[in-house]
Amino acid sequence: MRVLVTGGTGFIGIHVIAELVKRSWEVRCLVRPTSNRRALAGYDLEYIVGSLEDPVALRQAMQDIDVVIHLAGATKAQSIAAFDRINHGGTQHLVEACVQSGVNLRSFVYISSIAAAGPGLSATPLTEDDAPNPVGPYGRSKLLAEQAVLQASSRLPVTVLRPSAIYGPRDTDFLPLFRAVKRGFLPCLGRQELHVDICYVEDLVQGILAAAECPAARGEVFFLGGAPHTWRNVGHEIARQLGTCPYELHLPRPLALSAATLADSWARLSGRPSILSRANMLERLQPFWLFDSGKARRTFGYAPQVSLARGIAQTLAWYREAGWL
Repeated sequence: MRVLVTGGTGFIGIHVIAELVKRSWEVRCLVRPTSNRRALAGYDLEYIVGSLEDPVALRQAMQDIDVVIHLAGATKAQSIAAFDRINHGGTQHLVEACVQSGVNLRSFVYISSIAAAGPGLSATPLTEDDAPNPVGPYGRSKLLAEQAVLQASSRLPVTVLRPSAIYGPRDTDFLPLFRAVKRGFLPCLGRQELHVDICYVEDLVQGILAAAECPAARGEVFFLGGAPHTWRNVGHEIARQLGTCPYELHLPRPLALSAATLADSWARLSGRPSILSRANMLERLQPFWLFDSGKARRTFGYAPQVSLARGIAQTLAWYREAGWL
């Protein structure tokens, strides 16, 4: 099988490619000229240098392809327009390139986000039947991208996946939490307990490839989660494995939003987008990011295997070996 992977140099993309190579799939990566390919150096891959806005590169990338796994996107940007251009516009360009190429695709898998669905109002996990209600520009841009993919379902064998919060080796989003706990404090945002579904990256990868190989998944949207936890419990499990007893540093909602607003101002001055934006903070302060993966389990056998304790142990070991912690 020949597979095109976009976003292959990112955290999840590297793990997806490792599993594809293990399964002896032929992998082609669409990479930007500035992409760091160091983590992929040990694999026999074909590279197409370009972007989702480059029609020539997209035509080359689509030649003789059986499967597309579309991971590329922006999780931070300086404006709503930038999120829309990269996440929605880039996805639309890729879909159009697939249609125009005339290749007989077996599957087109778009990796969206739980941000496209938005948070729940209670501890009852959301399902795919619940109406999406994203709370920030990132989530709205991912929802628009989902719609662009699903609108092509009569012409392409598309599947949309919404992963929950993903962690594991090479992840940089959870790294600040590990570092804070190691230093002896556990940041707690707001007054409410924050509930979140988190998933180890290897479980997500197995779900992505199972969806890619399942005809019954075509034209459908699926949540891919791990298990529900509170951020406090996650932090205390990290502390247990690090052998620390962190002080819980409670950041009131107004203070957290003020800090994020300052980060936005600095991002505009420096010209570099920050993950600590006001919009991102508003998402993080939502108390219920809980989702039901039952549809994926029933359709293509999605079954996360890695417990929180084992996932944190493996992530911690990698951070230490890489010198990140």
